[in-house]
Amino acid sequence: MPRRDVAFSVLPLDGGTPPCGGASLWCRCAPLRDRVLRTSSVALASASWSCCSIAMTLLNKWAVERTAAPLALVLLQMAATVCLAAATRDLRFGEGALLWAALVPPLFAAMMLSSILALHHVSVGSFVVVRNMGPLVTLGVETLVHRPDNLACDSTTIAATLAIALGVAMYEFSNIRFSAIGMFFLLANLLFSCAERMLQRHLLAVRGVSVSKPGLMLINNAVGAAFTLLIIALFQETAQLHHLAIRMRRTSVLTPVVASCFVGALISYSGLWLQSLVTATSFMVLGCFNKVAVIIWGIVFMKDASSPIALLGAMVSIFGCYLYSRAK
Repeated sequence: MPRRDVAFSVLPLDGGTPPCGGASLWCRCAPLRDRVLRTSSVALASASWSCCSIAMTLLNKWAVERTAAPLALVLLQMAATVCLAAATRDLRFGEGALLWAALVPPLFAAMMLSSILALHHVSVGSFVVVRNMGPLVTLGVETLVHRPDNLACDSTTIAATLAIALGVAMYEFSNIRFSAIGMFFLLANLLFSCAERMLQRHLLAVRGVSVSKPGLMLINNAVGAAFTLLIIALFQETAQLHHLAIRMRRTSVLTPVVASCFVGALISYSGLWLQSLVTATSFMVLGCFNKVAVIIWGIVFMKDASSPIALLGAMVSIFGCYLYSRAK
């Protein structure tokens, strides 16, 4: 049988571009390939963070109602994330680690504490209404202070963010019952969450931080835990630690607490991953969409409001998320 020579090309093992001529399919498809890879990464990161965000909101509300110890619960969640981050053995601290440790953890701790305290005093629906104002804040700040290349502030994006806020407000209009302390924690959480997201985005995507994601998780939660302990000591809430330990002896309390600790570690990782890929405004809009999912869960499984106005509000908010995604 005559020998037949077969020509083939070998792709480089280091992931680089192979030598090629103008007719090479590999070279001609490189821009498309890179775009597909980036889009896939954003989609996977978004899906991961969305699932964790929805679960975390529901688990935090469940856990704080069962424990009545919000500060101690946050401290336990941070400690669990530190342990899981260390267990990965992927702790690399390079350029920017000290800057990150000085700026981000205080805001991270303030966001976590104000969030759990807000859920302790108000309903999930009230929490949703205020948090969904976040994109309006981040869109304005990012546009005025530092506009990323992939952020557009035009009539479409403004209309989308307004639709998100309006839709959720329509849904919760008849259910909003703000207490003075609840309003304080809700507004504080909105401020801290917007500032923390924009700062993380700037450090990850603009300045560039040479620290592994588990390393960033460890810094955020270890330093954040120190701030939380300081708050507990200053406000003389050390009794919460003992109270939480006693309550966790019951399975009905242990289950949501352990689940919130595990999901807390996952959302910490997926949040850093997603924040390195999208703008702070896009991140906040995705959070709005997640809150709409919480509303739908409440309608289906928790017998929350399902009047025509409430359902219309949910649809308007979902349309706002869709409109923003189309504008991107």
